[in-house]
Amino acid sequence: MKKIYNQIGIILIIIASLNACTDVIDVKVPNGGARLVVDASLKWQKGTSGKTQTINLRKSTAFFDKNPDVPVTGASVTVTKENDGAIFVFADQNNGSYTAIDFVPELNASYTLKILYNGNSYTATETLMAAPVINRINQTIEGSGDDTEIQFQVFFDDPEDVENYYLGEFTPLNLPLPSLAVIRDEFTDGNEIFIENENENYVAGVTVGINLYGISQRYYDYINIFIQQSGSDERGPFPTTPVQLKGNVVNVNDSNEEVLGYFRAGEFDTTSYLIN
Repeated sequence: MKKIYNQIGIILIIIASLNACTDVIDVKVPNGGARLVVDASLKWQKGTSGKTQTINLRKSTAFFDKNPDVPVTGASVTVTKENDGAIFVFADQNNGSYTAIDFVPELNASYTLKILYNGNSYTATETLMAAPVINRINQTIEGSGDDTEIQFQVFFDDPEDVENYYLGEFTPLNLPLPSLAVIRDEFTDGNEIFIENENENYVAGVTVGINLYGISQRYYDYINIFIQQSGSDERGPFPTTPVQLKGNVVNVNDSNEEVLGYFRAGEFDTTSYLIN
């Protein structure tokens, strides 16, 4: 009988231990306060006027916030074309978006973004970079057995004796977000080169939209770090950022304020490809 009581006691201890493991852990995530998030990409598709452009402004939120989308309204947003002083007003759409319908894109021209919001002035300057024409798309299979991925190679001609940087944007209809890739012509100047992208979620029968942008060196450095950090899932559910990702938008009134996002301007060529 004593042996039976001992066994029951051990079972009760085990049950108590298991119940203890179900305690909710309250993770304390530091909150640095709301920051201005600037999504300002002036994109000029080849063969179009490029007159309509949109800039989005948001506020950052805490990690566990149930409302992650906080639009910024009531701001004044303009873009100035530096070579002739033309000013383009981006009208407030009252949902965090600001739109201009008279924008004039010009290759290699510098543009300055100015945002007036909450008593502060934010600014950034970028050059509108040219994009090459997409020559062709090549599809291959990477890996073997069950560990395979569909890979795209987008071929284009790189201009000779010009330092160029490129961004590829791949948007499959079956996925919610695009996949990004960047390349520079450091070792391939003046030749036909390609930018490549692979994804384990690409499947046959799905159409992928492909945009090829010309970008500045500074934006290349920025988006390259972003791709590397967002693509890593080996550090657990709460990864630390190894390098602070800083955009080019600054607060003129307070240079210490951290502004998230980037202002860029670029031409792009576009096509689509049906995965087979």
